[in-house]
Amino acid sequence: VHLFEASPHILKKYQDLFKFILVDEYQDTNKVQYALTKALSGSQENLFVVGDMSQAIYSFRGADFRNILNFQNDYPKAKIYNLGKNYRSTKNILEAAKNLIKNNSTHIPLDLWTDNSQGDRLIVYRGSSEKDEAEFLVNEISGALMGGKSYSDIAVLYRTNAQSRNIEEHFIRNNIPYRIIGGVRFYGRKEIKDIISYLKVVHNPKDKVSWSRIINVPPRGIGQKSEEMLKQLKWDIAAVEEKSHLPIKEWTELAETLSTLELMERILTDTKYIEWLNDGTDENFQRIENINELKSVAAQFVDLNEFLENVALIESSDRPRDDNAPVVTLMTVHASKGLEFPVIFIVGMEEGLFPHTQSLLEQDALEEERRLCYVAITRAKEKVFMTCVSSRLYFGSIQANIPSRFLGELPGEILEYRGISMEKGKFQRSTGSTDDFLDELDYDRNNFNW
Repeated sequence: VHLFEASPHILKKYQDLFKFILVDEYQDTNKVQYALTKALSGSQENLFVVGDMSQAIYSFRGADFRNILNFQNDYPKAKIYNLGKNYRSTKNILEAAKNLIKNNSTHIPLDLWTDNSQGDRLIVYRGSSEKDEAEFLVNEISGALMGGKSYSDIAVLYRTNAQSRNIEEHFIRNNIPYRIIGGVRFYGRKEIKDIISYLKVVHNPKDKVSWSRIINVPPRGIGQKSEEMLKQLKWDIAAVEEKSHLPIKEWTELAETLSTLELMERILTDTKYIEWLNDGTDENFQRIENINELKSVAAQFVDLNEFLENVALIESSDRPRDDNAPVVTLMTVHASKGLEFPVIFIVGMEEGLFPHTQSLLEQDALEEERRLCYVAITRAKEKVFMTCVSSRLYFGSIQANIPSRFLGELPGEILEYRGISMEKGKFQRSTGSTDDFLDELDYDRNNFNW
């Protein structure tokens, strides 16, 4: 872009080279891509773009939905073709999506319609805990298989990667094959393996595999030469403490009296592991969320040995499967964009989770969360299940949750409610600002609690 701005003759060369310019997924373009497209098209009226404002979900990557919102202002002579016919979903699924997205104040209306059947009502399930949620998935998947569906017809979507842990464990225990798109299985994630390795060396200070993994994580100036020396000394505690400045002996003594969660918290503090990750990037924010999810697992096991045995059992049960065998697909909603499945489960439909806590105080961010929910619903061809729970383990402690406002923006006549009482009056609203919604629910803005 700078080159084109500084050298008009070079820009002219490329304008002459490209007679027509086509841009797909225009709602996902960033400012640089917008400027590049505008420069190349110039005044030639040779630009063709395809996009859907309702699927603008990548602001964290720099995408700017205003590029498509302002397209007609930028190109006043442009012809607009509204592609409203949907070939994928049932009428009920489209009705849910349309009613959801119309709550965005910044929106390009599109009248979606389909020749497909009315279809089943969307299922809204509320359980008492994340265990209930996962068991509901297991039962409904079993029912879908009995009804003629294959594992490959089913996808589970979640807002954050950390949510996969609970589902994975239940799938493993119930022999449901699965794959994760755009990510790694929970216990295979780097940060999870790191923290578990720290706990393993506390449990067994001679665990050379675990020591090799974390001796210089976070970086503490231990090179290959020092590591080789420690290996030769068979990871002698005194030698490790001298090189790493880690209180290994103190940890092993504390393990006799502290719970697994308390010990994990102490290790995270002493190693400054969270501070190391806390660089503001989205990737490391997700890693921190994964560690917080591991805390929730640790909270269920007072004894360190029992915790490590549980992890080992899950890892040993999670065996590789035939690549061609049908499996249930697990992924974040972001990773699901562009995909479709006959049956979709959207889990964690709770305030602070979906919509995410980080979006609750900014209207633009909240509207992007709503677009993200729109994307999730419209992945389904036939059946949509949405789940929420009244309480969930966060950071190792139980937190009460309320259903997502997005559930309240869906027409009741196309929904089927299951599980414990939904207390519809508490969440069913489709108008008003974010501030109004939070005030109505007595939201504690400082502590993100209800």
